[in-house]
Amino acid sequence: MWSSFWRSRDRFSLDQLSYLTDQLAKIQVVTDDNKDFVIEALRSIAELMTYGDQHDSSYFEFFMEKQVMGEFVRILKISKIVSVPLQLLQTVSILVQNLRNEHAIYYLFSNQHINYLITYSFDFQNEELLSYYISFLRAISGKLNRNTVSLLVKIHGDEVVSFPLYVEAIRFAFNEENMVRTAVRAVTLNVYHVGDDSVNRYISSAPHTDYFSNLISFFRKQSMDLNKLVSHTLINPGPDSTSTIIVAIDEIEDNLYYFSDIVSAGIPDVGRLITDSILMVLIFPLLLPSLRISIDNVRNLT
Repeated sequence: MWSSFWRSRDRFSLDQLSYLTDQLAKIQVVTDDNKDFVIEALRSIAELMTYGDQHDSSYFEFFMEKQVMGEFVRILKISKIVSVPLQLLQTVSILVQNLRNEHAIYYLFSNQHINYLITYSFDFQNEELLSYYISFLRAISGKLNRNTVSLLVKIHGDEVVSFPLYVEAIRFAFNEENMVRTAVRAVTLNVYHVGDDSVNRYISSAPHTDYFSNLISFFRKQSMDLNKLVSHTLINPGPDSTSTIIVAIDEIEDNLYYFSDIVSAGIPDVGRLITDSILMVLIFPLLLPSLRISIDNVRNLT
């Protein structure tokens, strides 16, 4: 079956899309024998849907009719081979990023398939998989507005009670990889700039408020680590000391810009959370005692 992958069909035809989805539907479990076909089929479907979005609306009509997003979820469930979820996340990311038709985006975000993928228990011990997952979250956040965000949250009454995209993203806010942390910041800023009052109340209510105090605590640790690094370098300079210090300073500077961007998003409660955390975590315990010591030293000199 797999040898006829491209045989007698135009690579960018609706016939090819139909063939790929039909063959995927026949797969009962992903094995070493069929994984290459599954991966290539997922990759090709992303290409075909991007092509169709630009040239022929019937591609997406077929995509909806055959419930291909549901098929993606099914494939994920029956696969234990890490390369398959890698490709699936990349495929959905490509779809989200490249589909320009608003109706198509609304469809992708509906039916809870996206939220299922967001909350799926991927093996994040695999660094490559984590990277693809974070890119997937970032792609989704790039399509957020007041209309699309309603498809990704659960509402009870007038209040948001669940927002998997945001909650899962901030889980990795303090990951050791700077690229992951940067992507998480992008996701959160996209959320903050949506301007939805119910979403704003959600992110500024417990337990999600812990994120902002943890941000300042993380910044404090970075600053103290930089201080130790500089002190150590003065005593034992090494060939890479300067570059290491510059990297540490750049990360601290990035965080300061991030704090500014959060406050600039114009969510009053979030702005207060940031400023209050700065006071409680940085100013009061660190700067004020330092000022007091300086004043005492001046008095002793006089």
